[in-house]
Amino acid sequence: MHVASAVGAQRRRATVGTRRAAPAAASRMRVTDHRDRFIMPRVSIGATAALAALALLATACNGGGGEGELREVTFMAGFRPQANLPFVAVYVADANGYFEEEGLDVTIRHSAGADEHIKLLLEGEVAFTTGTAAQSLRQYAEGLPLRAVALFGQRGDQGFVTRAGSGIRSPADFRDRSVGFKAGVVPAELHALLATAGLSVDDVNLQAVGFDPRVFIEGQVDVYPVFLNNEPDTIRRAGVEINVIDPHEYGVPTLGVVYLAREETVADDPDLVERFLRAALRGAAWGRDHVEEAVEITLTFADGASADHQRFLLETDLASAHRDDGMGRSTPDQWEALAGVLLRHGVLESPLDATAAFHGGAVERIYADGLE
Repeated sequence: MHVASAVGAQRRRATVGTRRAAPAAASRMRVTDHRDRFIMPRVSIGATAALAALALLATACNGGGGEGELREVTFMAGFRPQANLPFVAVYVADANGYFEEEGLDVTIRHSAGADEHIKLLLEGEVAFTTGTAAQSLRQYAEGLPLRAVALFGQRGDQGFVTRAGSGIRSPADFRDRSVGFKAGVVPAELHALLATAGLSVDDVNLQAVGFDPRVFIEGQVDVYPVFLNNEPDTIRRAGVEINVIDPHEYGVPTLGVVYLAREETVADDPDLVERFLRAALRGAAWGRDHVEEAVEITLTFADGASADHQRFLLETDLASAHRDDGMGRSTPDQWEALAGVLLRHGVLESPLDATAAFHGGAVERIYADGLE
């Protein structure tokens, strides 16, 4: 699909909240703002398996798409609309018709917070969502039947910033300084980062901070925790020059955002996983090669957002996701190293088989077949 027509079609569809029929030549999308908390009855494993089998049979009878009915699938992004690469991959795959080519009709939704996307994934209302690699390991350790199926961030997205003239340029400079942490939890990345300089949290002045960077801009904390693809740009645009400190650059094993699916989907419906991922990875590759157009498509979801900020976010994520052998892949060593950090710093209570939390078979098959 030509980008101009794709973006135009996307703009028209993004304003429509109700389901409508669409011709086979055009990709269909439903965008739903979900603000209410849901308490839904759990479906038994047997009933879920039966439903999955019926869906597979229907897909087979329809020839996997084309002129037949498309299989309905819901993707829920783990945050509000913005140019995170895993979100952009889905936005682009829909706008450019990649999902339809895979026989899928994908509804795109965004989490309203409070782990809504994880709850709805567990309950079967959502087929795919996003999370971090560290979260997926913790979920696996807790026995949740969820699995990561593609890894975008080859390094974590959490880091720290300091003022350019503060003299705080490395972890060794954190000693006796105020160091912020969010959400009431001192993250493993901070523990591990301090350890690279022979320090611990006892050597710094921990300070609980919120998600509003004005606390840093106004000088209330020396070291501020950030998402590397987000707040550094916001802070610089406020006129504050900063040093950015990425734990990955100090040898801390970190990983970023993944796609998540239910374990039963991975085991019983691998064809669906592969089709969804093939379309999404094509979307990610197209976004890499057409950044400006991908940002424009994103803005059809992120109404009123800054194009410049969305570009920064996407370009940062693209750099983080780069692999010579293709986006979405990972190795067992990466997962085991991350699990080691989480275990050492109390996020995981006991050792686990980290590689079992990630099912990369679909991604490997896609690249073996050739990603167009």
